[in-house]
Amino acid sequence: MATLVKIGLIGCGSIARGAHLPAMRALRDRVVLVAAADLNREAAQAAAAPWGADAYADGRQVVDRDDVEVVVITTPEAAHREWTVAAAAAGKHILCEKPMAPSLEDADAMIEACRGAGVHLMIGHSRRFTRRYMEIRRAIDRGEIGAVRLVRENERRPGARAGEPGYYTGSHWTGDPAVSVGAALTNGIHEADLLRWFAGSEPVTVFAEHKVTIDGNRGVPDFVTWTVRFANGSIGSSEVSNCLPAGYPAFHQFEAYGLRGAIRARDHELVSLTRFRDGGADYPESAHILLHNQTAYTREHAAFIDAVREGRPLPMSPDEARAALRLALAAVESARTGRVVSLAGTTASEVRA
Repeated sequence: MATLVKIGLIGCGSIARGAHLPAMRALRDRVVLVAAADLNREAAQAAAAPWGADAYADGRQVVDRDDVEVVVITTPEAAHREWTVAAAAAGKHILCEKPMAPSLEDADAMIEACRGAGVHLMIGHSRRFTRRYMEIRRAIDRGEIGAVRLVRENERRPGARAGEPGYYTGSHWTGDPAVSVGAALTNGIHEADLLRWFAGSEPVTVFAEHKVTIDGNRGVPDFVTWTVRFANGSIGSSEVSNCLPAGYPAFHQFEAYGLRGAIRARDHELVSLTRFRDGGADYPESAHILLHNQTAYTREHAAFIDAVREGRPLPMSPDEARAALRLALAAVESARTGRVVSLAGTTASEVRA
């Protein structure tokens, strides 16, 4: 039996509880959680307890442990640089939640720290491990729709989940302008990555608009729409809304149009379970089964662990994550200034060369 990879977790909030911890449980034959940390020690204790792991209120106590081989970082992105650099300096491999960072400066520091230390760094872009997107990428690679000319990915989400504060409200970290850029990174980073991935080219221009749509928001945009032109002539577009009514199902739709055909993938409302109450209908299964499907996160973790244990290449390099961040931040700049932002002249590979 192979030796279990020992994992330390920093950040024990909703994405850890709903995605990363279940992925680790699904891979109990490969990994074991030995330590968890969160500013809220009770959250760390809840994450650690099923494993008999140690719980801390300071991530440094995770990073400094000799037995931790991999650090999984699931904090808000404002802390990703701090913990990535610290973990790399301690010789740990790192799986870090998306978005990579709130700035390219932070992203570059993370990449350099990990390269200098000789450790793996992968950013958790879970949709690259979601079955339907994997199948679409393979279909495009096989030439089934010809050269891609238009890609579109839209998503809609309710603003709050049961028992949790709503996104972009004053009581949720996504609504704090000190730590959150807004929808373009919180969810839109997925779209930025998918548009690049399926267009197969680097962006040359982006035009975006964003806005605040909910009461109690401190000025952090919760809605964003953008259009991207790529170097190969294809067009990408995306629209993200995070603050729909609580009963609204999580919904995503992807389309790719090529010279010889098209392909589409979209969620449905999972009408196998619909509740009708005074406030209207809702679809309680949707947030658990759709793009939050557990198999994507399990594949993500498995691929990373295989790279660590067996020396396999990472399925997504940190340069790819940086390129998605570059596009998303350009969309933020466009929305703030009302201008088309040019990205031509410097590709992601040239920046890292």
